[in-house]
Amino acid sequence: MAIGITVTKGAKDDVVSKFFGAPAVPSEWENDFGEEIIFFCQIKLSEIAKLDTEKRLPHTGWLYVFLDTSEYPYKPIVRISKTKPDMVIDDFNMIFEQFEPLNEPWSIKFSEAADKGEGIKLFGEPNVWNSEESPAKLFMQFDPQASDMPFLKDAGGLAYLFYNEDITEQTMFIQNS
Repeated sequence: MAIGITVTKGAKDDVVSKFFGAPAVPSEWENDFGEEIIFFCQIKLSEIAKLDTEKRLPHTGWLYVFLDTSEYPYKPIVRISKTKPDMVIDDFNMIFEQFEPLNEPWSIKFSEAADKGEGIKLFGEPNVWNSEESPAKLFMQFDPQASDMPFLKDAGGLAYLFYNEDITEQTMFIQNS
């Protein structure tokens, strides 16, 4: 079963599951990110514990996805922390002008979802797959056309994050529709 993601603009707190905005991270990560890195999302793992019946992720702590923009498609950097975030990095995505709108946070709510379908989701199957090769395991489908979120809307396609055995070893694939 996939885990559906619904997004709403704004976040009341920095220490919530969200896309974009200011990442709330462990303070020991303060100097871990270069100028080519953008913050994509953070997920409070306890919020998906009941929905992750296959135990694909830890059910405590935080999962973070950053994107290395030095190559295209962007290379995902996935990190998991067992501790509660104690530092917020303001204006994380302000380094490049084109990423400035990504400083607005988008709150995430999780729900049950069909394995195959459009929208933003964790796990399941890619909604559209135009390759003869079977994809690796889907971690996240980011379908901006099926949400109110503006990121990648102009790309006219979907972004997929895939993983092999280790959830922190991911690749990103952009598929034009």
